[in-house]
Amino acid sequence: MAVAVFDASIAAAWCFPDEQTAYAKATLDVLANGAAVLVPGLWAYEIRNSVLIGVRRRRISEVHGDDFLAMLAGFLIGLRRPVSHDAVFAVAKQYQLTVYDAAYLDLAIREALPLASLDALLTRAATTAGVALFQA
Repeated sequence: MAVAVFDASIAAAWCFPDEQTAYAKATLDVLANGAAVLVPGLWAYEIRNSVLIGVRRRRISEVHGDDFLAMLAGFLIGLRRPVSHDAVFAVAKQYQLTVYDAAYLDLAIREALPLASLDALLTRAATTAGVALFQA
């Protein structure tokens, strides 16, 4: 059973040393200890794009990026499709989010799970929507 919805900002912080925070490390520890989390399907693209841009900008090496993606493959991260893309769009409009961020909030609402994010607008919207923030 999944313990939370994790957004891409959390996972990006695991990859980039200059983005690591105590909270991000604690969320990584949760996964490393065998917990499962859910993410919307777009997460897989967002993470890979972050790694690619990080390599191109020389923030990380290509080897580091490949090792990071291999590490993620060993975790219990369930990709989920939205029940309705229009519902995600409605969440974006209601909470003044991008549709991308609304996909995380919609999933957290639908699955009644807490949300882990480093994005201030998304965490504020989650709080407004009555979604708990994940406590690692």
